[in-house]
Amino acid sequence: MPIFGRRQLQRMLNELGPWLERGKAKDLRNRLENERPNQALPAEYELSITWAVSKMAALEIDRPSGTRTPDIYSPDLLPSGPIIADVAALDDFTLSGADSMRRACNIINAEANRFLANSSSHLHYTFDEIMGYERGRNGKSTFFRRRLVRRDFELDDDSRTKLKIWLGSGPPAQPLVLKNAAVSVLVEWRSYVHPLSNYFCKMPSLTYDLKENPLYASLRLKSKQLRAAEDRARRIVFLGDAGCGLLRDLSVHRSANNHFSGGQVILKFLDDYPAINFVMVISANRERNNSGGSSKRFWRGNVFTRPGALSEGDAVRLNRLVEMMLPPQLSGYSAYSWHEQGMCRPDARGHYVPTQMGLGGKRLMLKISARAVQELIAGKLSHEKFEQLTMNGDNQVRRSLDAGMTITSASFEPKGDAEDDDYLVLEFRSDPAALELQLPASAKEG
Repeated sequence: MPIFGRRQLQRMLNELGPWLERGKAKDLRNRLENERPNQALPAEYELSITWAVSKMAALEIDRPSGTRTPDIYSPDLLPSGPIIADVAALDDFTLSGADSMRRACNIINAEANRFLANSSSHLHYTFDEIMGYERGRNGKSTFFRRRLVRRDFELDDDSRTKLKIWLGSGPPAQPLVLKNAAVSVLVEWRSYVHPLSNYFCKMPSLTYDLKENPLYASLRLKSKQLRAAEDRARRIVFLGDAGCGLLRDLSVHRSANNHFSGGQVILKFLDDYPAINFVMVISANRERNNSGGSSKRFWRGNVFTRPGALSEGDAVRLNRLVEMMLPPQLSGYSAYSWHEQGMCRPDARGHYVPTQMGLGGKRLMLKISARAVQELIAGKLSHEKFEQLTMNGDNQVRRSLDAGMTITSASFEPKGDAEDDDYLVLEFRSDPAALELQLPASAKEG
């Protein structure tokens, strides 16, 4: 749940409570806490968009529409009439081939550990690709580019024998090539490999077909949810960017490199499914502040429809909806990575506010993460790690004590929903308890 902080998520759940049946609320909560990013991140988008609608207009959640229950119904969100909408979020996991590559890595790793204990923590995989032209569905020659690993890959006897020989004498110095009809991959032994980044393929996350891609498939699935909407209702699909290259490239002009943008795919879908009125892409953005201040966090919304179908009044309201959403903590790509690594569980290490220090006269003021201090005292954070994370290795508290300054006041500065942390504000002043005794300034000259 890293697109939003946990405090933000709890606030939205609490404030959306009057619109949520208990079963729906439980389902939403469970998806938000799901360890799989492709479950948790779509739930974050559904919660945040629904919450924003509740702040602007009348709302019904999971209103029956035929045999389906689309996520959002509002009779007055748009001036043009009622809306019925469903929410999806997309990542690059399928388009990048990560699902097939990881599956192959896991199968080979399991066999490798049988031949040499713990060898899987040292194996890195580089998958090959192939590209060229082939005859398409319309009989014309079309460009293709594919990673050489099949979704149904299994380790055959020949590859198993090669792997056994390669690991037979301990850590190998030369790489191993495994190549058959299901895979073409170079396996290397490295000193350490992170289990989530133990593979690579130079083929980027692009689509070379307007319809055979995860974006079009997701839109087509959502169109079924909205199929039985009442005649006057505007049908909308909200698409959240959970780390998806197609949703970052929304241009509508053909690339010179044989691939298609997300914008082109969406327009193709709208041509094929005229019952859908709008597709709105929403992306979380975070821009670093070069002056050293806090980064700017904001949403970007892009509405796709047929020419002339979006009135000025509807456009204003849809833009207002995006502005109403709580500011994101992370962009889609970062959020997916954080969630995949378990960095946003309630029992994970906290996400600390940055330390601030100021001098004024004879006093020193230090603002430091309250969560980090608590984790240090609780024994969940070592002193060395605490010093590294909160003070970048420069222990201002120790330097203050060495200079004879002790804590003379402490206060608490809450950060509210904006952060999942707060500040402890400590003030230090010179204290005889930590100094050599000084001669009195008023002593007479002898």
